[in-house]
Amino acid sequence: MPVETGTGLFPSAGPSLAAAAQASILAAHAAAWGIPTLSRLAAAFPDGAIVVTTSPTGLTAWSDLISRLPAPIAERVATATEIEYRGWCMRLPDEAHRLHAVVWSWIKAPLPPQRRPDFTSFPIADSADYWVLRYGHTSVEEGGQSADLFSWDGAVATRLATGITERFRSRG
Repeated sequence: MPVETGTGLFPSAGPSLAAAAQASILAAHAAAWGIPTLSRLAAAFPDGAIVVTTSPTGLTAWSDLISRLPAPIAERVATATEIEYRGWCMRLPDEAHRLHAVVWSWIKAPLPPQRRPDFTSFPIADSADYWVLRYGHTSVEEGGQSADLFSWDGAVATRLATGITERFRSRG
């Protein structure tokens, strides 16, 4: 299984099962969180573009959601992978977000084994992986981020917690 979608604990499941589970999570999240977030940003930022960054697995879900938005909003929203967005920011910097807002929604899967102790209050089987759906937004006026925690047993992704705040350890 590729590094992006698993640890290799579930080689018989193949990457397509994990990718399908991630696509389902991202589609549900885009509908529940994405519509209100995009609508609010479009109203608060009437002249700016809105970029949604997601994983390749999430592009279809977000593109589908955007196509269902009212045209005045949908015309201002573009989707990109994180690497595409970073390249765009390097070519056309807008660090103050005066011209665009960014919304992100992607899954970190699996979390590295050294992160397991961070989630001891959400125990999972030793054979399972933790996945984190990271989402948030930044605009000229506001920003925020959050995450939802899932377990992946090789066949089913189960939500363990919503709205968690991840704590990152500094390296060095």
